[in-house]
Amino acid sequence: MSLRLRDVVLQHLRALGATCEEGSVRRLTMDIELEGRIEMVTLSLRDDELQCVSSDGRNDGPHVMAALRFIAGTEPREDATPPRPVPAIAGPTLGRASPNELAEALDDLLTAIARVGVSKAQYAPSVDAALERVVDVAPQPTPPGLGRFIGRLQQEIRSGEPLHIARILDGASQVADALRADAPTRDSEQRLSAWFGVRPGSSPDVERLYDRTMIELGREWLSGTERASVERRYLIDIRSGSIYREDRPRNATASLGPCPRQLRVGLAEVEAGPAPQRIRILQYEVQPDVPTESWARVQQVADRNFAHLTEGYRRSVEAHPSLAEPFALIAPYRIERNGVFKAFDAEGHRLLLNRSERRGAVLAFYDLLAEGVEPSWVAGRLTDTGATLCLTPFAVGTRDQTYRRL
Repeated sequence: MSLRLRDVVLQHLRALGATCEEGSVRRLTMDIELEGRIEMVTLSLRDDELQCVSSDGRNDGPHVMAALRFIAGTEPREDATPPRPVPAIAGPTLGRASPNELAEALDDLLTAIARVGVSKAQYAPSVDAALERVVDVAPQPTPPGLGRFIGRLQQEIRSGEPLHIARILDGASQVADALRADAPTRDSEQRLSAWFGVRPGSSPDVERLYDRTMIELGREWLSGTERASVERRYLIDIRSGSIYREDRPRNATASLGPCPRQLRVGLAEVEAGPAPQRIRILQYEVQPDVPTESWARVQQVADRNFAHLTEGYRRSVEAHPSLAEPFALIAPYRIERNGVFKAFDAEGHRLLLNRSERRGAVLAFYDLLAEGVEPSWVAGRLTDTGATLCLTPFAVGTRDQTYRRL
């Protein structure tokens, strides 16, 4: 990168800071388009030094150079059009079939399952045909939200949980109604975005985050359609305790680094949608070795009120019945080990530790408990059995080991 060009831009930013009456300019962010690809470039002053980074993680790439030339005044411009807004977290658009056709396909799927019954739906040709039609008329490639709906539905049909199946189908019915609506409400627009991504003419509700420290607690592959399985990564903001998910479809890119890892996030976008909310990390630095003090902070922000946890879970599944898969981080006051493992908070509220999923992670966790290990914190997905909230363990921290991925 040209040192002279950097010096010119540094002087420009210093001048902006010096002439600003209400405060100093410390950061400039712009969208740069080169060869049909848009990247967000951020120029910032830290300790009076110029820091440059683009949303592809590079600090000396062509988009950064174009931004420096623009600020330095050497980039020719044909007009005075301001930079376009930050691109939203986009997905395929509903262009392959009309919204009404997709709504009808979802209705046909509900009808097919209702006719044969939950117990026979797994092997019913009519249900298979209805699922194929939904995928056929949906945008291509299959949007991750729609793919996850199909994966969850098939999983619950195999397990034979009528309540969970009814909840997932209720969400599909809501989406069908939203597709037909002439003027979707804010809630229905969020629902459509969660299923299909950003649609033409929509205004997605996106929150920007700056300068956050996040730790990845774990990642897993979740089922979808044959071509739409998703790697989900669970990240916690160690300042606020908020938990986010980064979804990476196969053959797509995501933030780099092994698990666990610490991320210094310069800029990120968070979607308003099913829990945990989806995050798109645009600018970041990776620290593979998580410091001990960061793990201590994870324990500090862990949820200690299980009644509060239950209420949050209820709100999540009511808002997004098909796609909400809440993830929780808890610090149990004590754990009961009399055959059915239960975690309790200090006020006596209980949280069942789920043993119904006989996966390696669950079995490894119960082996630890059987050995008398006392978890400092436990992270995992929330679900329910009847009227009882359950946590399926995913990762754990103990006094002897700050982190164990199960």
